[in-house]
Amino acid sequence: MELNQISPWTNIESIESKVDATVLSWLAESGPITNRIKLSQEFELKLLNDELDEISQEERLFLKSNSKTFRVRRVILLGDNTPVVYAKSVIPTSAIHNGLSSLGKIGNAPLGDILFAPGIFTKLEMVCASFLSKERNIYWGRKIKYSVNSEPISVMEVFLI
Repeated sequence: MELNQISPWTNIESIESKVDATVLSWLAESGPITNRIKLSQEFELKLLNDELDEISQEERLFLKSNSKTFRVRRVILLGDNTPVVYAKSVIPTSAIHNGLSSLGKIGNAPLGDILFAPGIFTKLEMVCASFLSKERNIYWGRKIKYSVNSEPISVMEVFLI
């Protein structure tokens, strides 16, 4: 999925007046996005890729990780066979080795199954931005930094609604 970020990352409070209430509710969702989709639709996860990859300087700054290598996982979450969320997770390999080894073998499972297990992850920071698709649609997304055993990971979700 090709999406280009068209606004800077900012806190949710600064965009509340610019965003539709439905989209805002997705941006502010505190539980697993997969559970929200499953409430009213048939859920499916389409794994686009999950591999060691380069990350941007902006992603490095957001994570503040000393790791030299990063596992990048991209998925599409579908509801009733329609794309609802594009998600990209950036997991420093140090978070796999020193934080939680299961982060290195998620496979086709939703990351939320691990993220929202009690007592493992701490949510540290959330920022929001808008994105433009190649079809010229504008979508809003969020990026959240979590910590597991003092190791950061980043999860970006763009809501295709």
